[in-house]
Parts: sequence; C-alpha cells; structure tokens
Amino acid sequence: MEQELFLPVLSHFENGNFWTASGGRMRYRVDPVKEEDVWTSLKAQVWEGPWSLADSTVEETVSFPLTEEGLEELRAWALSWQERINARPARTLAETIQARDALRQARQAQEDTAG
Repeated sequence: MEQELFLPVLSHFENGNFWTASGGRMRYRVDPVKEEDVWTSLKAQVWEGPWSLADSTVEETVSFPLTEEGLEELRAWALSWQERINARPARTLAETIQARDALRQARQAQEDTAG
C-alpha cells in the first residue's frame, strides 16, 4: 500500500507560511527560510509523537530548495521518516509521558545553568 503525505503547494511556502503535520506517530514541521529578503529554502524537522515539537526531541533537521523539485525531495524524506517511525514498537502512554517529562527537566536544567 502506497503511503500518502499531503504537502501544500509551493506558493504556500513562497508566501512565508510554515507547515506542521503528521503521519501516524511521525510529526514534522516545514519552515521557509529567507535570505536577503527572498524565500530560498525549506527547513524540515521530524520527531516522534504524540507530543508537539516543544515537548519532543527532533530526530533530524534538513533543508531543501524552495522549488517543485525540493518539495518532491521533502515528500520523499518525510515518507521515509514516516515509515521508520511507524515501524517502531508503540510506546505506552506512561512511557511517552516519562520521556516528555525527562526532556522538560533536561531543558529546564539547561536554562537554569545558562541563566
């Protein structure tokens, strides 16, 4: 069965809009990147859900050109991650809460040390 992944059209990103979506437990965010007042590329981040980006560990961040070809590369990259993440054994709710709380504590400790 072929996996599907919806991405907006190129003009969505050319107008400075981000995109956040999911495929099973895989979550991802795509942000257009501006250089010298021109949108030039797409920065994509992927993580395993169920939590939002703020409560998760990013597994990979990559850039793609802001072109039709770049969108297709982005689609293939996201589908690959969707397959990888969804093939993992499912975690229990208790396990996901524990991982989220540990990440929050680690980030707070970093802020306390930096501050």
